[in-house]
Amino acid sequence: MEYTLSVIIISAAVTLVFGFFIGRLLASASYKGKISALEGELQRHNESFQRVSKDQSKQITSLQNETSDISRMIIMFPDIAEDITSSMTIDDLSATIVKVTKQLLDVEEIAFFVAEDEGLLLKTYTGFSKDAAAAMGKIPIGDGRIGWAAKKQIIMFAEDFKTESILIKEQLQQKRAGIRTDVCAPLVHRGKLYGLLSIGKLSKDFRNIKKFLMMITHLSAATMENINLFLEVQHQANIDGLTKLYNITYFHKQLEVELDKAGRFNRNFTVFLFDIDNFKVYNDLNGHPAGDIVLSAIGRLVKEDLRTIDVPARYGGEEFIIMLPETGGDAGLQIAERIRKQIEDLNLIFPQNMPWGRITISGGISTYPVDGKDPKVLIKAADVALYSAKRSGKNKIVPYEQAFAQPD
Repeated sequence: MEYTLSVIIISAAVTLVFGFFIGRLLASASYKGKISALEGELQRHNESFQRVSKDQSKQITSLQNETSDISRMIIMFPDIAEDITSSMTIDDLSATIVKVTKQLLDVEEIAFFVAEDEGLLLKTYTGFSKDAAAAMGKIPIGDGRIGWAAKKQIIMFAEDFKTESILIKEQLQQKRAGIRTDVCAPLVHRGKLYGLLSIGKLSKDFRNIKKFLMMITHLSAATMENINLFLEVQHQANIDGLTKLYNITYFHKQLEVELDKAGRFNRNFTVFLFDIDNFKVYNDLNGHPAGDIVLSAIGRLVKEDLRTIDVPARYGGEEFIIMLPETGGDAGLQIAERIRKQIEDLNLIFPQNMPWGRITISGGISTYPVDGKDPKVLIKAADVALYSAKRSGKNKIVPYEQAFAQPD
């Protein structure tokens, strides 16, 4: 009995001790698991913190760079504005826009277009090959990214084109060889398109300088308008109001310029002076309004017939004078005869009141250097030839070298 009791007590004690150790062991394992879990969570938080810290560091660096870029632009802008507004010609302005854009944005590819006849004509570029520039030559409004931005008249970045409709996006995907367009900035003033600035291969994300681009393009567009107005006023000052040909003051200036060129490059040119036969009679019979119609029609015919390098002018009254650069005496005579015949064939009002039943002209030509090397001498020679044509029957052209051989 006592033995049995002892065994029971010993067994209970062993069980208690074993249970105690098992409990401690289990408690220890649970604690270690919690520690391990806490360590894992701490590691994850640390990694997350490192990522956030890294991102924040990048953002801070990016903000610092952007701030530096914007500060540089603000410092540069007064000089840029002065460069743009001081441009006196479209060529000067085009070169200035490309130069200041390159300075401001530090980009590789820039192209500047001017608006012309429902299209954009490439004026100045940098960073493109000649083949790429040739491909850009003239872009219709609405064609490709450049043409589309011009049509919408707003600054568009590469991402902006992706928001267009499916049909538009398909058209915009048609890229020109060798050309990358990251930004298209139209020049618009008072609702009128004057040009477009295309920028490619941006080295940075410059969306934050959209307002700077707007200032450049708006300022450039206003300057272009002023240049065009100045050129128009200057042009009108050189134009005869009735015939729309040059006035004699402009003719004399251009004659001096051509005389200098011809002397330096050993070239010749011809002066053609003519007037309308019996024009006083025509005016007296039909009135000055009818005479003005004749003068205007002849001015239009002459202007349409000649080359862009020729200088036609109203000499005064019913007299006209034309300078034909790089044209010898024989070629000058052919041109003069062609104009004479075209005027003779004009269907003008009241031709029956003229001696031949039509409007005719008489003219004389002189050629540099054989007939003179001075502006006054050349004009005088052409005038002598003109009056020789008048004396010998009118409705003809006489070269100065033949003037003295004409019968009175």
